[in-house]
Amino acid sequence: MKKWILPIIILLVLCINVAFSTKFHYPELPFSNKTKHEVANLATSSDVPLIKITQQDGYVWFITDDSLDVAIHSLETRMSQNGWELVEKNSTGYFFTKGNEKVVIKSQPWTRNYLLFQLPIGL
Repeated sequence: MKKWILPIIILLVLCINVAFSTKFHYPELPFSNKTKHEVANLATSSDVPLIKITQQDGYVWFITDDSLDVAIHSLETRMSQNGWELVEKNSTGYFFTKGNEKVVIKSQPWTRNYLLFQLPIGL
């Protein structure tokens, strides 16, 4: 075996490890004040069903790595604890009412393992 092959293999393995640990291969996030790596770590390191990850442009962003059914149940529970009632669902939005107030909470898959929720600040 040539002397230069082993250092190249080691360097290649290190580069691949660094690249994947930064989550560069994940899709872009819909906000700019957190990195992909930070968001993925928050999602996997918490026992809370909906994890607050950031606040930007009038919205609070939450993430979950639970299944869709569990995630929606967690969202409904969180909102009902604050007096909101789910009145309608569609593919990406959840419509809640509280008295005369109405709010739409948007969701979007980030990867096949993570789901993001966008709530207006104050909910």
